[in-house]
Amino acid sequence: MENDTRGQKVMESDESTYKAEKELWVTGLSGGSMWEINSVTGVLLTSYILWSTLTINPPSIITKLPSFTNFFFEYFVIIVPSLLACTVLSSYSFFLNLFLLTLSGYVTYKSKPKQEVETKKKQSYWEKKRNEKKEDNDNISDDSDSNELHELVSNKNTYVKVVGDDYEDGLMAEGKDAEMSKKVAVAIAQKPFLSAYRAGMIILTCLSILAVDFPVFPRRFAKVEVFGTSLMDLGVGSFVFSSGIVAAKPFLKKPENRFKPLGGQLFRAIRQSLPILTIGFVRFLMVKGVDYQQHVTEYGLHWNFFFTLGFLPIFVTICRTVQKYVRFSLMGLGIALVYQQLLSRFGLEDFIHHAPRSNIISANKEGLCSFLGYLAIFLLALDTGHYILPPDPYYAFRENRKSKNPKQKKLAMILFSWSSLWWLAFLSTYGLRIEVSRKMANLPYVLWVAAFNTTSLLFFQLIELLLFPNYWKTSKKALPDIMEAMNFNGLGVFLVANLLTGLINLSIRTLYTDDFTAELVLASYLFLILVIGIWWWKKGWRFRL
Repeated sequence: MENDTRGQKVMESDESTYKAEKELWVTGLSGGSMWEINSVTGVLLTSYILWSTLTINPPSIITKLPSFTNFFFEYFVIIVPSLLACTVLSSYSFFLNLFLLTLSGYVTYKSKPKQEVETKKKQSYWEKKRNEKKEDNDNISDDSDSNELHELVSNKNTYVKVVGDDYEDGLMAEGKDAEMSKKVAVAIAQKPFLSAYRAGMIILTCLSILAVDFPVFPRRFAKVEVFGTSLMDLGVGSFVFSSGIVAAKPFLKKPENRFKPLGGQLFRAIRQSLPILTIGFVRFLMVKGVDYQQHVTEYGLHWNFFFTLGFLPIFVTICRTVQKYVRFSLMGLGIALVYQQLLSRFGLEDFIHHAPRSNIISANKEGLCSFLGYLAIFLLALDTGHYILPPDPYYAFRENRKSKNPKQKKLAMILFSWSSLWWLAFLSTYGLRIEVSRKMANLPYVLWVAAFNTTSLLFFQLIELLLFPNYWKTSKKALPDIMEAMNFNGLGVFLVANLLTGLINLSIRTLYTDDFTAELVLASYLFLILVIGIWWWKKGWRFRL
């Protein structure tokens, strides 16, 4: 009996020591360079390019693969490169990007029919002129189709709701003519580049939240203690930005929503937030109940990221009251500027760093204060969503709203303008000597997240423009099933990833795991998440707020 008691005490002491080691593992980190972060996240972009070239270039057998085989193909092309870039190949991410792009170029070159190339070379001047004239006639025909579609959408017997962030959740049309409604929905709804961007962000987020517990995941990618940049710091802000983009759907569906009485809107926002706030509360109880390691200086003693996500709809609803006079982007920028003044000139930064945790406010000072920064990010993304979701980027800003075919080039120019603006604003903070801090979600952090995400959207949009022009008129598949599934139920997948991360950490001692075993665990974990995500997608099950 005495030996059992002694053994139990040794085990408890061992567990408490390991818990302390886990907390120390994520404490006091300073991050890495933005160049490396961009390179690592770029692997998912170049993987998508490779998948696209393998899919669209003839002779392509990819589109004819059985579902099970296609899943493995997409897993190795889309997922494995990012897994390697975040772990064993983290120091060679630039060369991994170069390899994927070279492979894409090689596939495109080898797939081009030689006979067609030789025929083009032998064409005479007059043959070229005739072909150009024929292309012009085709373009005129396309414009006629656009005008016809314009008339269909403008017809008062047809009601079009702009809600698209993927194929299924796109524009839905209801009217007397079912065929007409279907044509409008299919022609305008699809936004493959947005789905690819959101799916990529979710995949990297799910990968990072478990990988950070293994030594194979570089410490410079983990969340920074106070000042600096890291992959995971960017991931948190990007998750909020991505959510903000699709939050523009209700405004586009019914523009009058923004001018309804505050009371009713606030009640709906609270009801919408309850599920995610409940999850945050359950997570808090579970962390305390199983004595799970907790990095207190990340959000505070009781706060967690789910509380931040849950309170955003409520405060965005309050911001709607002035949206008639001020754009969401200006509101977001204004909040970030005022918040930075509170940090720099009114002692809020000193409070966050040094105030003792003597009450409920100071105990959660990091989470409560940084919420203002995340609210600013969400509002900036909400304004961006007004450009991205409709077929015409200026749809939401015109009194005479008319839906037409997706204007890809115009949207690319707008994204280029926004990304340039945010990068210039971010660089200006260097002159003010304000460092990036995810912990406080300060002004440089807000601008960095906005600049990175608008740039990512631009690159995905350019891929769509180059490889899938006029995608709404063809039957070509512009998105892998894996990405469609991740985009379809991103929040649900994120919840499953959090649950599996906790279970794995309670099952094995991740800090003592060798690199090979860690890679197997991470690969299996991602595989399981994707299987669940695709199953939900096939069934049409979605976790909604």
